[in-house]
Amino acid sequence: MDWDQLLEEAIHYLQEYLRIDTVNPPGNEVEGAKFFKNIFDAESIPCQVFEPSPGRGSLLATLKGTSKKRPLLLLNHMDVVPVEKGRWTVDPFEGIVQDGYLYGRGALDDKSMGIIEMMALLILQRRKVPLERDVLFFAAADEETGGKWGIQWAMENVSSLMESEYALNEGGYVILNETGDPDRYEISNGQKIVFQLQLKAKGTSGHASMPHADNPNVKLIHALESLTKWETSFNILPMVKEFFSKIAHKQLSEERQFFEDIEKGLSNPSFSARLTSNPIYNAMVRDTISLTILQAGSKANVIPSESTATLDCRLIPGSSKENFLTEIKKRLGDEIEVEGKMEGKSIPPSPFNTDLFQAIQKFATLNDPDCPVVPFLLPGATDSRFLRKRGITTYDFCPFRLPEKEILRVHGNDERIALENLRFGMRMLVEMIKEVAT
Repeated sequence: MDWDQLLEEAIHYLQEYLRIDTVNPPGNEVEGAKFFKNIFDAESIPCQVFEPSPGRGSLLATLKGTSKKRPLLLLNHMDVVPVEKGRWTVDPFEGIVQDGYLYGRGALDDKSMGIIEMMALLILQRRKVPLERDVLFFAAADEETGGKWGIQWAMENVSSLMESEYALNEGGYVILNETGDPDRYEISNGQKIVFQLQLKAKGTSGHASMPHADNPNVKLIHALESLTKWETSFNILPMVKEFFSKIAHKQLSEERQFFEDIEKGLSNPSFSARLTSNPIYNAMVRDTISLTILQAGSKANVIPSESTATLDCRLIPGSSKENFLTEIKKRLGDEIEVEGKMEGKSIPPSPFNTDLFQAIQKFATLNDPDCPVVPFLLPGATDSRFLRKRGITTYDFCPFRLPEKEILRVHGNDERIALENLRFGMRMLVEMIKEVAT
């Protein structure tokens, strides 16, 4: 294949796609769905746009096989999170190429995944690759605010999606080490549980020139100071233990024993401090709490009567929400009201003894023979939870090579993707699909 030409095509399409503003809220993903439809129509690949609510569109494209095997679903989402205006070094909606990177909101989360999945279908179609299973492409709306108008709706209303045996979605990556060499393939087969809470403090309003002890802002700040200093207990799942043991041989000699038995390792205070200073590792070994929104007052010289805060908590699967909430309330004190905002469910992880996992393993062995393929507990939530709930074996894995510091640009400023990742991602996807569907 002419991968140079395919790369240029993918870059062009991703630039166009990034220029479509699908910030959620409000979303307006139907414009992204129309973008994909125009491309699939031109390539004679059947597709359909669904719009369960005005502007909230999703698209399903189907590359037909013999149906000897059940379908493979390639999932991505079209909506993106808002940007902090003035904090980017480039316009986040212009698709600017600079120093080998393509910048834009959605460059990693998740428009690049949508483009390489689309390109995989185009390549298979153009080369007339015979398929034993349908390959489904679904570009979903509304992932960033819970999936109600996207995959959740589709799993209840689009029957062909529910027939899928396997699905591939955003999540893990091929992680590069500090020297830029591939270190490991992280395949997420499970994720943490969303548990969002709203806190409310009430007090007495009044003129700010006369401070008093019943200021709700002060109550909330003192309560949050206590809560945010709470270091939750370690809770190590078997898949997390396996993750650390499989990367132990790549660690410094004095730390290998701690990685080989992470539960024992975390009992060492100095190692525990070093490991949990990595935000990704820290999120894998404990329940986490992030203070994300503070709201109070509307005028500088008025003490408000109410102030609120939002906590985005992510729990280890199997953790007791009741015990967690009890501890939250105890640390906040009696003057703070606590109300649930969003609550996910604990869903068993997908198995690894599958053709799809073996295809990933085979590609890794051939292309990066020193890279272990490791299970990864995804700290965030993806649409995959709706698929696993329906019994579809789902892996969260973006076939991109990234250092961990680049992953931290997701939902941040100057989000970007290396252009070469588009080439790597297309090639890996095509090889994987051919392995499981031909």
